[in-house]
Amino acid sequence: MTWNEASGTVSQTFDSWRNTDAQNRAYLRLSAEWSNAAYDRTWKEAEASLNAVFDPDRHHGDEHVDMFDHAVDGLWPSDYLWLSEASVLKAGVTAFEVYLEQALQEVLKRYRVTVDGQKCALRLVTPKNFESPGWGTLVKAHAVLKNEVDTAEVTWARELRHLLTHQNGELRTHGALEKFRDAEAEAGREEIDRAYVGGKVHLGAERVLRTLDALASVVRAADPAVWSFVWGPGLREDCRRALAELEQEKLIEAAAI
Repeated sequence: MTWNEASGTVSQTFDSWRNTDAQNRAYLRLSAEWSNAAYDRTWKEAEASLNAVFDPDRHHGDEHVDMFDHAVDGLWPSDYLWLSEASVLKAGVTAFEVYLEQALQEVLKRYRVTVDGQKCALRLVTPKNFESPGWGTLVKAHAVLKNEVDTAEVTWARELRHLLTHQNGELRTHGALEKFRDAEAEAGREEIDRAYVGGKVHLGAERVLRTLDALASVVRAADPAVWSFVWGPGLREDCRRALAELEQEKLIEAAAI
């Protein structure tokens, strides 16, 4: 038996990640569908309200714009979509990191060691006052399993998540502009519609989905090794070597049960 996503021969952590990934994608799609319908209805209601009281001597004919703006508290459709897209992208990167940590924990849960006569469980080394290991620990530990998880696409996605989380998407430098500009989406746009220093990074559903796909590709490449270490027969020689290397690199520690 080997790892097979179609037949469900995957790690438990993969199953959990896959459900979260599906929910993120559904949220992105449904948010756009439902918000578009609601905004369209609100716009028509504003037009109808103006038409009901329209007086050519008092009105210019575009007062429904202000009425619409008031009804949505200034949150126009493009702003709403940006917020939902940013939310999904941040959630997707977080789900990816959670997978990396929990997959390693799932591997370590299978094994026990004896220290000074006491049976102990294995766990990832975690910085003091933190509940999760650092990024470097995750990368190095997965490398021991022969998984490359710190790819260029992952680095870019994590940096974009940082920009969205800590700068609310603001492109503060020309370096950030060049790194996160979506040249493909900007093709054919007027200058005013292109990204600029001081403005927010452009997202869009297609870009968010491409990012989720890149992260998903890394997860799917990593899980066969995780599954093998969890469900492989006994404590095989490659498992012994991996555990020894994790210990040597000070990536794991023993904890009394």
